[in-house]
Amino acid sequence: MRKKIMGALGVVALAGLAFSATPAIAAPTASSGDVSVRAACSVGQKMKARESVKIRKTKSISGTALGLFPKGKTACSLKNEKAKWYDSKCGQGSDQFDYINYRGTKGWVPTTCIEMVLD
Repeated sequence: MRKKIMGALGVVALAGLAFSATPAIAAPTASSGDVSVRAACSVGQKMKARESVKIRKTKSISGTALGLFPKGKTACSLKNEKAKWYDSKCGQGSDQFDYINYRGTKGWVPTTCIEMVLD
């Protein structure tokens, strides 16, 4: 009796999968960087972090941190703008910030902390 119930439940479960309205799709895997960044940078420029730097909500080194852009990783720089002068922990001071997209986190980083990646 138990085998018949378990067998019937298995058939019902499989039938439910076969007639499901939403197809089963594998979740996208996180790329190590270059391929996904290249696709995301069709409008912007690919940049690499010289040092680990916080991604900020505003063009200020004291702005709210949204995430971290780790040293050596690549992101897409969507635009560059002037802001208030800052002394960067990445070397020299500047008044330039880049608006980047790093793995879906969009925000501002000091331009002195990133460098352009040439393909």
